[in-house]
Amino acid sequence: MFVNFRSPLALYCKVLLNKVSVFKLPPLSNRSANKTKARYTYELARQLCSHSSKESLYEKRYKHEEDEAMKIESSLFEQSSIKYEPVDAQEVLMKSKIPNLPKQYKRELIKTAQPTTPSLVSPKKTREERESKSRIIKDTELGLEYLKLDLNDPRLTTLMITARSKKRRDKQCQIVVEGRRLILDALVCGLKLNTILFSQKDQLADIKQEVVEALKRFPQMKIYKVPHHDMKKWSTLTTPPGVMTLFERPSQNYIAKQLTAPLPLTVVCDNIREPNNLGSIIRTCAALPCFQIIVTKGCCDPWESKALRGGCGGHFRVPIRDNIDWQELSMLIPPEVAHDCCVFIAESNIDRLKSKESNITEYCSIEKTGSHNLVIIGGETHGVSEAAYRFLSMVGPRGSCLNIPIAEGCDSLNVASALTLILFELRKSILKADEETLLSSKS
Repeated sequence: MFVNFRSPLALYCKVLLNKVSVFKLPPLSNRSANKTKARYTYELARQLCSHSSKESLYEKRYKHEEDEAMKIESSLFEQSSIKYEPVDAQEVLMKSKIPNLPKQYKRELIKTAQPTTPSLVSPKKTREERESKSRIIKDTELGLEYLKLDLNDPRLTTLMITARSKKRRDKQCQIVVEGRRLILDALVCGLKLNTILFSQKDQLADIKQEVVEALKRFPQMKIYKVPHHDMKKWSTLTTPPGVMTLFERPSQNYIAKQLTAPLPLTVVCDNIREPNNLGSIIRTCAALPCFQIIVTKGCCDPWESKALRGGCGGHFRVPIRDNIDWQELSMLIPPEVAHDCCVFIAESNIDRLKSKESNITEYCSIEKTGSHNLVIIGGETHGVSEAAYRFLSMVGPRGSCLNIPIAEGCDSLNVASALTLILFELRKSILKADEETLLSSKS
């Protein structure tokens, strides 16, 4: 007899058997006499080890419920009208019974096989069908007419891909301007407005007067109302301002004509990879104002959205010449003052300054300035390149390195903060030299 000692009933039987005196082997003389009692005890133990009538009843009930559940499940699948059917060519071949063929023939079958059942995916709409949902709205409250675009309209996608791609943006001379304040700065500076995108009427109403005036100057300007989802998708801000514009990039000659009495200062950006820092530099240069800003190759794009926001309108008030090679730098200095041009390099690394064997001057102790002054500022990570030091060696004694003393333990200042200190000290020296020249001419 086999007893499963893991069940509680079997353990109970085991205890009972231990208490029965028959299973304790008697002497050989008494074995025959106790044969009847042993058989009776065996039968009793067999009945105790077997399943009781109550347990068997439970098993039958559970079996019945399980059978009923399986019947319900099978009937549900049989009555269901939605069944999985393979739609992929490879799945069709896997489902169907295909004899064992060489791999070459199997690949050809997979390439040429078509799904046997129609796809449940709706057919893709054409561009004309998606554009047909847009409609022209004449808003009497604003006094403006605009085109309301549907969600994921292809015209918006085309506009934004062109504006976000640097190559296409440079080819079409366009820039993306977000936010009410920056848009108003661009309009005040006279930039040509091509397209306005907005998601809510309140945001367009804030710049209504300026937009009406821009429409008089640029009648071909287009206004689109787009869903907020699309505006959020194409905006570079975490919280979109709700209004986005496409302006024509201002020409350098146009901005140069708008400058009034610029200082004889040219700022050269070298190895500046962070758009926010470059935008802050442009903002500082516009505040002086400087004569021009030169952005060498290897720097980030000054017309990127982050740089435009960091500039706070400075891009529209100072000439910016970007993607300039060091061999072309000397050609951008005004020829009438090229003979008296001083070059300054902002450098905080004292060890590097000693190895270059150049003049070292503190930023607040600048005594001599030229008819034109060129300041080279490098990025915080890479610093000033070797090409900048080679350019410095070309001007001889009219070139020097400017150092800003900082506390021990501090690595360096932010590049925009360091340039601000240097430029305003240079401004003080330039204005002082101009006053002395004016007094000497009067005397």
